[in-house]
Amino acid sequence: MTNFTNYLLAARLSGALRFFRLRSVLSLFLLANLFLASSVFADQLTASVDRDTLSIQETFTLTVSADSRVSNKPDFSLLKNDFEILSNNESQFTSISNNGAEFKKVWQLTLAPKRAGSLLIPSFTVDKSVSDAIEIKVSKQTQTTTTTGDEPVRVAIEVNKNNVFVQEQIHVKIQIVSKVNLNQTQLQPLEIKNAIVIPLEEKPKQFISVINGKEHLIEEQNFAIFPQESGELVIPSLIYSVVPSVERDLWNDPFGRNRSNILRLPTEEQHITVKPVPAQAAGKSWLPASNLTLSETWSTGLDHLKVGEPVTRTITVAADGLTGGQIPPLPAEAVDGVTFYPDQPQNNDKKTTKGIQGTLVETIAIIPNRGGEFTLPEIIVEWWDVNSQSLKTATLPAKTINVLGDAAPVVNPAATAASNQITSTENTATGNPVVVEKINPWLWGATIFFAILSLILGLYAIHLKLKLKALQNNQDDSEDVVSEKEKHIWDLLKHAAANRDAQALRKNVLSWAKFQWPNASIHSLDDVAKLGGKIELTQALKKLDELLYSNHPSDDWEPNQLLQLLNESRKERNVKKKSAELKPLYSN
Repeated sequence: MTNFTNYLLAARLSGALRFFRLRSVLSLFLLANLFLASSVFADQLTASVDRDTLSIQETFTLTVSADSRVSNKPDFSLLKNDFEILSNNESQFTSISNNGAEFKKVWQLTLAPKRAGSLLIPSFTVDKSVSDAIEIKVSKQTQTTTTTGDEPVRVAIEVNKNNVFVQEQIHVKIQIVSKVNLNQTQLQPLEIKNAIVIPLEEKPKQFISVINGKEHLIEEQNFAIFPQESGELVIPSLIYSVVPSVERDLWNDPFGRNRSNILRLPTEEQHITVKPVPAQAAGKSWLPASNLTLSETWSTGLDHLKVGEPVTRTITVAADGLTGGQIPPLPAEAVDGVTFYPDQPQNNDKKTTKGIQGTLVETIAIIPNRGGEFTLPEIIVEWWDVNSQSLKTATLPAKTINVLGDAAPVVNPAATAASNQITSTENTATGNPVVVEKINPWLWGATIFFAILSLILGLYAIHLKLKLKALQNNQDDSEDVVSEKEKHIWDLLKHAAANRDAQALRKNVLSWAKFQWPNASIHSLDDVAKLGGKIELTQALKKLDELLYSNHPSDDWEPNQLLQLLNESRKERNVKKKSAELKPLYSN
């Protein structure tokens, strides 16, 4: 009986051991599956949207998830080309199921399209994992959302012209008209290809207007647009993001929280016909303006000028509908007997509610070299009147200046002093004898001393003149070296333009610009455009940048146009350099 009992105990212990061994094996198997499933999902990155077809005034949600404990995050800045990021929320969680453990990090973004058409959400990369790209189809504003004037909030766009000449100003006014208070407003930036856009206010202006007997809040933004190419100019539909105020509902919202929704209100797309320069103005300075005036001021009267004394003439060209950079410098004056010292022209832009008023201010110092009467020629500026559609001229009539006296003779003080010491009697008509006074001995000594001193000063002056000449020769040699380097870079620039090599052209433009403006900090084509100060050059450099960084190169790119504009800037620099080398002004 005892043996049988021991046998049963041994059998039970053996079964228990087998059970525990089997359970351990199963646990190890489950853990292996768990880690295997974890490794399977480790490198996955997925992107999805809640809908891929919508209208331009609607929003959608993009969800990006990484099935691993990633150390980096997706670069969502790539979305800003086609979408506005309204919100970006990040979360992470871990879940364990029969399929194993999942470690997820999720990004949810609320996006709004910036334009209609087929838009692409790019693929994202996180720790070598890549998501799929997603196509989004965006339609224009639907007929049901067209404004009727009765909406609590609506937008309006007003363009003063739909038919203009190239480089003529277009005035664009965009308004939000609201019957309710607004917590927040934001307008999509206005960007137009082949045009220069200038905001006329630093920030939108707000005012109250009575419409149909009711007060409305108006928020207004104005822009001046200068088309740079003929053809059709498209002002795209712009999106206004608006947050209207909502009154508190104490019953449904007892805590008094202010609820609001974002409204996305699109403006209507505008089409402008841009005509080329008319035949009447071909070959002339093209200045399309609504008004252009010439005025001048003088630092003193013109009737009693003196030889060698400078007088300052300030000439101002003011044009409504042009920027200061569009106004070319006035022609240089040349009058025999008069020297002109022109200062660097100053360009200014004044922003008004009607657009841009540009001014060019030129200051010239005028020095008469001899006495007499001199006539300064009339100054004529031709411009195109956009109101009457005709060529007109602004004129400053010829000016006559009267200069008193001739140049004063050069007097030698030492010779005058010596001659005063020798006195001769006058040979009178009565025949009086000539009496010569005897020169004192001390006067001989003084004369010899001054003669030796004059000799020493003359030798020293010759030494200084030779030294200055040597320095001048060294400076000329240095300038020749710089000029040769500039010419070499210019040849490389022309070669790149001839071969339509945009990358080499950009590199050589930057190198050449550092010679053109040696004291400026130049790192990009935008820096060159600012220093050039001309709308045409800015547009040509912008087109080169777009060509370099665009995925769709343009076949109609004309590098010779950029080369011509740079050459004009090069010539202007040489003219200014020669003007700077004129003799300096001396005031007695």
